[in-house]
Amino acid sequence: MCFNVKKQLTKEDLEVMKKKKKQKEKEKERKEEARKAKEKEKRKREEAERKEKEEKKRKGEKEKEQKKQAEEEMRKKAEKEKKKKEEQKRTEKAKKVKKQKKKK
Repeated sequence: MCFNVKKQLTKEDLEVMKKKKKQKEKEKERKEEARKAKEKEKRKREEAERKEKEEKKRKGEKEKEQKKQAEEEMRKKAEKEKKKKEEQKRTEKAKKVKKQKKKK
């Protein structure tokens, strides 16, 4: 025959249980703090990566703009040079025509 006899908890048993409970709570808090710290570090890293990416993008755009401006300047110079040569040809041709008219 087996009777369900409840064991009376002694003071020592209660103290041990309280200590275990406190230890569990401390362990839980420690884990939570570690998780928060890890999350904070992750956010910090992600923010740094995002800033670096934006900086690279900005730098790339700036370089593109500078290249575009340089190409525009080169194009304008070439155009100016072409007009200058055309003007020279015209003046030379006009001089030749004048000389030929004088000879006649």
